[in-house]
Amino acid sequence: MKLYVTRHGETAWNKENKVCGRTDLPLTEKGREQAKETGKKLSGVHFDRVVCSPMLRARETAALICEGREVVIERHRELIEQDYGLCEGADRFDENFLFHKQNFADGYPQGESQMMLAKRVYRFLEELAARCPEETVLAVCHGGVCRVIESYFHPMDNETFFKFAMHNCEVRTYEMPAAEASPAPVKFYGTEICKDCAEALCLFAEKGFTGFSYMDIGLSTGNLKEFLALRDSRPEFRQVREDGGIGIPCFLRPDGSICFEPEELLESQ
Repeated sequence: MKLYVTRHGETAWNKENKVCGRTDLPLTEKGREQAKETGKKLSGVHFDRVVCSPMLRARETAALICEGREVVIERHRELIEQDYGLCEGADRFDENFLFHKQNFADGYPQGESQMMLAKRVYRFLEELAARCPEETVLAVCHGGVCRVIESYFHPMDNETFFKFAMHNCEVRTYEMPAAEASPAPVKFYGTEICKDCAEALCLFAEKGFTGFSYMDIGLSTGNLKEFLALRDSRPEFRQVREDGGIGIPCFLRPDGSICFEPEELLESQ
């Protein structure tokens, strides 16, 4: 698998040198231009798949890079930025923040350690390679996640890891070796403005369930077309169609079966 990795475009907190982990900020105008320019630079590259963090700045970047492409944009919680806990919003050069950044097994207060972050990102990379061994994939994520991805492919001592940084919309490429096959994830079709979808995401987070790809039908025309093909053809949607409903949240299991209740999905896992 060939993997292209980019960090999201600029946000207000990037501009202000503030630590930004789970604060869900949009791109600045400069950030939007950075994403569009990256899209132009990558225009000659065919992507079989695009994976991104569910955070707004990553989703906006992915959508702008992929303008005009017929490609599905998948959201994966494993690519969400590191949880910086009580250091969130601090100055990027704050001594307390830098202290915890250098101590890999010691998490940020009420946050996530570097080792915890590496665990979920490394696992995601290996599962992705197992599912898509021959594909060219674009991953749109965050600075902390990009640092961990770099460490997966290239040995780094502690100082190198600490100092490594990717600029907004910088692109790096990697060759991911094929891994042993792993179960394909459930496809979760939904949209951020759907209350039931938001509640399902909260339930999965509470239960620690990460075996799904979030297919936002409001963010990507590819995701929408894929969902509509199911909705218009599968008998499970008959009542939904008759009632004039949409049919989300919708969970497509790896075996091809469909369910609409998150509790039912969890029981079957």
